[in-house]
Amino acid sequence: MHNGADAANLDYGLRTPAAEVANAAREEKPAVKCTIEGCPGAYQARTVVHTVKHRGEVIVIDHVPAEVCNVCADVLLAPETVRRIEALLKATPPPSRNVPLYEFA
Repeated sequence: MHNGADAANLDYGLRTPAAEVANAAREEKPAVKCTIEGCPGAYQARTVVHTVKHRGEVIVIDHVPAEVCNVCADVLLAPETVRRIEALLKATPPPSRNVPLYEFA
């Protein structure tokens, strides 16, 4: 899926940790059962705040469309969303705003 040296610095995949979640304006689709073993939930269309470490820097992308489990908050990103994130990281536009970063050490 990734080519080149920069690809090794991408720390994300189709599943991402739960983050801030908000409703997304998307078409209604039949609910898909959560893929986490034992979870009775179903995925719902939402937007999330997606965080990725790229070239040694933490990048935060807001309003990312995702499928989020309504019980355990597992997050799935569609392949086209991942491709768009990869394109955004490759282009490295200036950030729309800056946020403080704290080390847990």
